[in-house]
Amino acid sequence: MASRTPPSEPPRPAPALGGVVDPRALALVARLEMVARSAVEGLLSGIHPSPFFGSSVEYADHRPYTPSDELRSLDWKLLAKTDRYFVKLFEDRTNTRVTVVLDTSRSMGFASGGTTKLDFGRGLAASLLHLALRQNDAAGLVTFAEGIGQFIPPRSVAHHFRHLLTALASTTPGGDTGIRGVLAEVAGRLPRRGIVILVSDLLDDPAAIDAGLSLLRHRRHDLVVFHVVDPAERDFPWERSARFRDMEGEGRLVANPRLVRAAYRERFEAFLAAVRSACLERSIGYEMVLTDQPFEDLLAAYLARRARVSG
Repeated sequence: MASRTPPSEPPRPAPALGGVVDPRALALVARLEMVARSAVEGLLSGIHPSPFFGSSVEYADHRPYTPSDELRSLDWKLLAKTDRYFVKLFEDRTNTRVTVVLDTSRSMGFASGGTTKLDFGRGLAASLLHLALRQNDAAGLVTFAEGIGQFIPPRSVAHHFRHLLTALASTTPGGDTGIRGVLAEVAGRLPRRGIVILVSDLLDDPAAIDAGLSLLRHRRHDLVVFHVVDPAERDFPWERSARFRDMEGEGRLVANPRLVRAAYRERFEAFLAAVRSACLERSIGYEMVLTDQPFEDLLAAYLARRARVSG
């Protein structure tokens, strides 16, 4: 998909806090909660469903009593009804690892207004990482274009957030997008299932995107895709003839936008449908986010819908 050369007006100043995100936005995000939709693995007590049984208050199932079980775990009511010994099993709750995978390819530098897709993605990534640490999860960051740029393993210590912000602030757009290979490498570096969040404009071959996501899903990670889109990429609003260029290639095209708008929008909607379908088929959370909207509001709305589906 081609992107028009950004206007010459300078972007608005980046927000405070490491040049990544406004502290007010972080305060709003801190009130939210992000719970895994599938079982994940952790070491400490937390809010996410675990693949193991524990001692929480949420009943899960029964199993036959064995001599090694504690008597207090017996279901006495069931014993009275069936004259057989059964042990109650309860769902365990755990913390987990949240890894944000941020696209920093050249196309993420596009902006039809004041905020580039990368600026928006960095703010969204910082909010997600802050939220993870606030709820006792370990937070990690991966930046990528053709390959992995930075890989910061998930940690849960308090000062880790400053390290993550510093990494986000140092990112600049560059290189082509190579989602399939990057997600394959990420899958190999994450030994335990957790939450993996891809923040990208997804300007890559849909088959490559599908293959990369499928591999992570096969490893039983809970996946979320935030598809970052500039409003002009969706609406193609230009009226006068202009020169368009491929931000990740050598393509150039002079065109009258009014003559190609309908065909462009049709192809863009087909692209969105292909990505949504791939995510839906694999139980991957998908959210298209526009860069002219406050990311804290978009994140709050998405997490509210996610909680309703999980519940």
